[in-house]
Amino acid sequence: MITFDARNMTWDYWCALMAGLFASNQLGTITEDRWREWADGMNGIGYFVQNGVPDHRGFETWQDWATSLVGIMNVNNLNTNY
Repeated sequence: MITFDARNMTWDYWCALMAGLFASNQLGTITEDRWREWADGMNGIGYFVQNGVPDHRGFETWQDWATSLVGIMNVNNLNTNY
């Protein structure tokens, strides 16, 4: 389960945590002004595609997108543990 609540973090900190958590996917980090590129890149990686991770469209802020990402990943992890 992912417990990183983006609402109380800076982009740099949250991005680094996610890059570390999913290090095998080689996400790396990027500056906040390019968060949409990072989100879209994540959306193009097989593991995240399979879990339904959204691209940046429909989200005004990275925090909104990150909250959606965490919710989706947590639901999918719960469903695969049964």
